[in-house]
Amino acid sequence: MPPGDPPAVDSAPAPVPPIVVTRVGAGYDFSDPNGPLAPYYMRTIHIVAVAVIAIIFALASYFPLWHTDVWGHMKYGQWMVEHGKIPDREPFSPWWDGRQKFTQFYTITQTVMYWVYHFGEWMAGGDDVNRMAGGVEMERALHAFLTAARFAVMLFVFFRLTKSWAFSLIGLGVVLLLEMSNVAVFRPQTFAELFVALLLLPLSREHLTRRSLILVPLLLAFWANSHGSFLVALAIMGLLFAGRCIDLLTTAGAVRPWRDERCRRLLLMLIASAVAIAVLNPYGPSFYKRTLELTQHPSLSGGISEWKPLEFKWTMGWHWVLMVSLLVAAATQLLDKKAFKAEHSVLLLAFGLGVALQERFVVWWALILPWVLVPKWASIYASMYPKKTTEPAADAPPDASFRKTLLAGLIAWALFMWSGVGVWLLQGTPTPVNQAVSPGTPWKLARQLLSPKDDKAAYLPELAGILHANYPDGHFTGSVMASPMQGDYLMWAIAPNIPVTYSHIHLFHPDYWAELGAVVQGRAGWWEIIDKYNVNLIVVEADHSTKLIEELGKSPAWKILVNETGKEVRPKQTNEETDLILDDKTRQFIAIRLFPKVPATKPTESKP
Repeated sequence: MPPGDPPAVDSAPAPVPPIVVTRVGAGYDFSDPNGPLAPYYMRTIHIVAVAVIAIIFALASYFPLWHTDVWGHMKYGQWMVEHGKIPDREPFSPWWDGRQKFTQFYTITQTVMYWVYHFGEWMAGGDDVNRMAGGVEMERALHAFLTAARFAVMLFVFFRLTKSWAFSLIGLGVVLLLEMSNVAVFRPQTFAELFVALLLLPLSREHLTRRSLILVPLLLAFWANSHGSFLVALAIMGLLFAGRCIDLLTTAGAVRPWRDERCRRLLLMLIASAVAIAVLNPYGPSFYKRTLELTQHPSLSGGISEWKPLEFKWTMGWHWVLMVSLLVAAATQLLDKKAFKAEHSVLLLAFGLGVALQERFVVWWALILPWVLVPKWASIYASMYPKKTTEPAADAPPDASFRKTLLAGLIAWALFMWSGVGVWLLQGTPTPVNQAVSPGTPWKLARQLLSPKDDKAAYLPELAGILHANYPDGHFTGSVMASPMQGDYLMWAIAPNIPVTYSHIHLFHPDYWAELGAVVQGRAGWWEIIDKYNVNLIVVEADHSTKLIEELGKSPAWKILVNETGKEVRPKQTNEETDLILDDKTRQFIAIRLFPKVPATKPTESKP
């Protein structure tokens, strides 16, 4: 090569090895199946589980906020937040006479519900309707979160029992099937259903941990200040303890109950929980007596369907759920070679009887029954198909990966953004009130009563005309006679400024409810009762007050403003807000006295 010439270079460049970046941060290799993060990677079945829980959250966030059992509870929560204490009497009704003790069973749930609503109001801002829309949207998000959390906890409960994600998902399906008509309604009981799931998680271990002896009593103390159903938890633990003793005493060669660790710890857990409840509440040990008095209130057992025994008839009802459940339990026992443990037999017998005697026990049955049956189904499947239940070979390629974990997170995020609160975050405005609350919610009426001269609050033109012509300064005076469901929202919106003849049923003497029931049903003496309570406006469910509607229609002293008896209004195919009347619990009847009844004077009017 001549001096000064450049060195020879091959025409084809040498191949460059590809750069693979699998390590980030502190050197984690996300592709390493044996790395420190690998145990937390998800498998395909985990993606399915995450998707199911996320779908439950998204769908639950779209349930309209039912017009009872929410607003009244938030009203108490608002009172406690504003006053910084628990009320010692009914603070919103002038007709509470103290004959029924005032007991606060819902301190935590009512406060949480109010704070969540208030946060939604703050987020939404704007006028009163937009703030209400924001509050309602956050309440629906709270309902969705509690519902999804309950199913997520039950998923882990079933996995702890079966070691199978497939059977865990089957268990969720059974719970959802049994809860189908209950899952759409938000109330403090929704918190309690989550607490039941949390209780079943430690109870699903054969060997109860020492940690559970502390955490379970704390859970029950929290539960007792949230909802009166804490007695259900004590019943579950008591029945499991009794069943365990039966198992030990009837099994040949078994140890005595006091020598069995699970038996001892169940008893310790039960005693510690009972003590924690008695100490950590505003009323001390008398809290138990107050709770039992609530369950025996005749207006609850006699006036509310879910507190009544099941009626076994050919029409649809919860009695069919109970009967089919018992048939499935019997078929499970026939297919399984092992008999039910006495723990589970006693539990099913007690809660099945509870459902028969009181319909509201269905919500606990929906969790207890699958808790007992799903492990049995897994055991039956394993005995029928032993090869399909064996563990994969040690050299089999791992199903879990970081990619699948990331995919599960993306699915959860996408479904969250599809939920009601997610759409709010994307669009900047919450769901309109008309779409977010149930059709039976009298929010427009309450708004007009509070601001009768505000054109934006106009709802019923005839109501505006009557108030302007006959009521002092055009403002409503007197009280509102409302049914329990209609009165729940009215209590939130207008009480105590405008008295509403409704509050929590257990706070009033049965005589009070007997009088109001006579008015709703239009029985003899109804006119004298509404005079006694200074009633100038009646708001009830139209289809449940046929006789009263007939009597008011004949009276020249009253003007019927709304009568949706048997009416069904379907939404128009437009973008305008419309009302949708779905069933007899949402159809309204509203009537106003033409000349107000006031305590000092009695206007001349014709009685029917």
